[in-house]
Amino acid sequence: MNRWRRAGQRGQAAVELVALLPLIGLLAIAGLQVVVTLHVWGAARESARAGARGSQVGAPASDAVRAALPRSLARVATVHLSTGLDGSHRVRVRVPVPSLAPWIPLPAIEGQAESSP
Repeated sequence: MNRWRRAGQRGQAAVELVALLPLIGLLAIAGLQVVVTLHVWGAARESARAGARGSQVGAPASDAVRAALPRSLARVATVHLSTGLDGSHRVRVRVPVPSLAPWIPLPAIEGQAESSP
């Protein structure tokens, strides 16, 4: 009788594992999405800095921004350059976050930097 009970318990453990697999998969996707979002955030911030430095030396800010971004993000990024009354340049870079779960829309991340004259 004990031998049958042990076999049934092993089967129950397998069923419980199969029931948890979708949850484990969702947690893995969520963790990867956090990593992707943090990567885009850092890339947007650094590319805005590169654009501000480029505009300070007379280079086109959008070219400097796109050169600093990974190619996949540079294609979808938008760059806004504004000049202040004191001659400072403000660069804003907006990059949409790629979604690992297409049914969940994600906002775009914005990075900005300013260079003084």
